[in-house]
Amino acid sequence: DQYNAYQPDIIFISSNNSAATVKNGKVFGAPEIVVEVLSPGNAGDDKVKRKVYESNGVKEYFIVSPSSKEVISYYHTGKKYEKGTAQKGKIVSRMLKRTFKF
Repeated sequence: DQYNAYQPDIIFISSNNSAATVKNGKVFGAPEIVVEVLSPGNAGDDKVKRKVYESNGVKEYFIVSPSSKEVISYYHTGKKYEKGTAQKGKIVSRMLKRTFKF
């Protein structure tokens, strides 16, 4: 939004996303999917970002802990996020209908 400019670790923007555009290497608007990988310096920040992503319509938000391989998933219902079941070593995208294992 106009007050926040985050730099997620991974984003996905489909070709038919009218909410986000890429200009000069910068994203304006909300991507459909955001993946944040926790690190000691940003663990608290990534959990705060959830509210901003939620209010701006990011459809899927994943928080990945590299040490435990735990993935916390949030799926947008149109009004707010629904928290998914925590997974180990995989990201389950409902939007893309794919599971990404690591």
